[in-house]
Amino acid sequence: MVTFPFYIILFAYLIFLCIFFIFSIINFYHIIATSSLTFVSFVITFLVFALTILTLYFTWQEISTVDWSQNLILFDPNWFK
Repeated sequence: MVTFPFYIILFAYLIFLCIFFIFSIINFYHIIATSSLTFVSFVITFLVFALTILTLYFTWQEISTVDWSQNLILFDPNWFK
C-alpha cells in the first residue's frame, strides 16, 4: 500500500503560496519602478489583492476542517482483488 500523510499536500500549497507572494511583490515593485501609477493599474492591483485575500480566507475555512494526520492512499493492491 502506497500512502502519504495529508500534510504533504499542505507543504506543497505553502510552497505555491510563497512563489505567488514573490511574484506579487515583483509585480508591485514593477508598477512602482516604471511609474505606472494609473487608475487602471490601481484597480487591477486592488482586484488581484482582494481576490487573493478572499481566496486565502476561503482556503483557510476549508483546510481548518481537515484532519492532517490522516493518510492518503495512492495505491492499494487490494483494489484489484
